[in-house]
Amino acid sequence: MDSIEKAIQAVLPQLDEAKLETLVNELVKVGVEGPDDLQFIQEDDIKHLLTPIQCRKIIHSLKVCNAGPSNPQLSPSSSEPLSVAYSSTCPISSISPISAWVNSFEVPWNKVRLTLRRAVDAGERPAPDDRRHLIKVTVDAMRERSLNPTRRECVVVAKAITQKYPNSFLDKNEEGELIGCGYFSIINQLKTRVEYLNRGNSLSRLRKHKRTQRDDEDGDDDQPAVATCAIIDSYGCVRWQPADYPDGETSASLEEKKLEMIDIFSREGLKGAERGRVEDLMAITYAKQREYINAKPSPSILDVGKEWPFLFSQKFLLSHFTTLTNVELYTRLNEDMDKKGKRLLDFFSSQITKWRKEVRAVLKEAIKKDREGSDGLAAMLVMLAHFKEQEESLFLIADETTTPAEAEAQLSLPVTPRIIMLGETILTAKKWMLSIEGKVVIRGVHG
Repeated sequence: MDSIEKAIQAVLPQLDEAKLETLVNELVKVGVEGPDDLQFIQEDDIKHLLTPIQCRKIIHSLKVCNAGPSNPQLSPSSSEPLSVAYSSTCPISSISPISAWVNSFEVPWNKVRLTLRRAVDAGERPAPDDRRHLIKVTVDAMRERSLNPTRRECVVVAKAITQKYPNSFLDKNEEGELIGCGYFSIINQLKTRVEYLNRGNSLSRLRKHKRTQRDDEDGDDDQPAVATCAIIDSYGCVRWQPADYPDGETSASLEEKKLEMIDIFSREGLKGAERGRVEDLMAITYAKQREYINAKPSPSILDVGKEWPFLFSQKFLLSHFTTLTNVELYTRLNEDMDKKGKRLLDFFSSQITKWRKEVRAVLKEAIKKDREGSDGLAAMLVMLAHFKEQEESLFLIADETTTPAEAEAQLSLPVTPRIIMLGETILTAKKWMLSIEGKVVIRGVHG
């Protein structure tokens, strides 16, 4: 069961322990005996335990990962050369195509210094100079296979290094908490070393494949082809603009589904977001939504609300973001706000005499034992004061009974986004609204 848990955690790292345990037990009931069996599960097997996006993510990722070459177990105590390959429980980010040489690449542990070997065998952090030497010999070995390893290839190697000796190489803070993916610093060191060795060497540079297009209107074959860069996802998104519609769908059929949702919204308002039919329609029309949002010129928020009204329900806004970025925003943001918020408050309170009186005043309210509101929200107010920013640049205060129409009429909402806190103070407010371009687009509750 541990191997099944690890396989699921690799795809859904934000899943809480209770839900993970329930999910594993359910999978065992339907006959899953190990990670290899996960490729046979269907959405119906787990849809009562996970959100639709989580179901699709886990099914898609595990099937694709299982189709790739498997990776031998990486033992932290093993002294054998490490074979870098795909893991059978690889996360979605590892699915992208990658050079074949990485699958058989071995980190040259036999070439590292004796002092580094002693440190990693003892589970200690190596000295900076020893770590740099490891990066040097590893990149030298990588460049025997490829003169200019890509960042994605560096990611695979960095991940393997940290899996073999996690205590020695994982990125952690002073409290021992994992920072990010855990191997970001090694990725940067590997790629920086690669770029250093390739400086001025134009022959080893990698170029993106280019596509060409001709002006078919004049039919002049003598005109040179116009080279344009290959289309890639933008701003860190993984599904910025899907190239294809879902199977069996066309632009016309998706347009009909959009009109159906507009009709439901006109009759039921945002309450219609709870209907299963709307959930299915929003999922299948994702590519069409992105087409509209990415159009040139960009549509206004008001226009987006008219064409895709359910995008402004909290449920589908978060779902759209997850599909766009592969990040479970609500869970990730809440966890990070509380964790990082407490750390910031502890830091500021430990040096309270150093700060300006404006910061101290906000900080004293933020660290009161009977204070309402989350640590994350309190830390945001302290940070605003520290950087001499007005609270109004992010938050606005309104009465708890204020409606969206009243907020738009009475608050002189700016074009830039604002969080409208409904209550006496920012920390005590239990409800909120979000405004963009002077319009309230979403309402929510926190506590």
